[in-house]
Amino acid sequence: MNSTGTDTGKKDLRPLALLLFALAILTVTAVRLGWLPILSPQEVPAPQKLAWCDGSVATGLYRVPADAAYPVAEEQPQAEPAPGQEPKAAKPPPAKLAPLFFKPIPINQADEELLVTIPGIGPAFARRIIEFREQHGRINTIEELDAVNGVGPAKLKILKAHLVVD
Repeated sequence: MNSTGTDTGKKDLRPLALLLFALAILTVTAVRLGWLPILSPQEVPAPQKLAWCDGSVATGLYRVPADAAYPVAEEQPQAEPAPGQEPKAAKPPPAKLAPLFFKPIPINQADEELLVTIPGIGPAFARRIIEFREQHGRINTIEELDAVNGVGPAKLKILKAHLVVD
């Protein structure tokens, strides 16, 4: 065999370097995502959800474990009403919190900011709904909104899906 002297006998180490670099990236990703609990610096917190609590230590929005049942009025301690007084019913969460709980928005409590969160309703249309409510008083059915300028069958269908009469 005739050798010209261009082969020095060394192997190309670039594939090995590329493999080591890929392993380093995978290791860092695994540690950051908690796939390697031995090397993870902190514990992964348990999932949580938001719950509106009324009548406990302080009324408000609280974070509770995801597997906890939604607090209802019967489970919360309540003071006994005085003789001759009616017991207080548990108040629902404020209207501004309805979207957080994926619940329909109460139309008689909704302000412009809350109405704009509904798909297809802009600030001008929300103002028209509020003006209609102020002129005609309390809204008893969502179908009453058909009298608002700009509400047709398609818009009324959207409003029925996102609004509720309180």
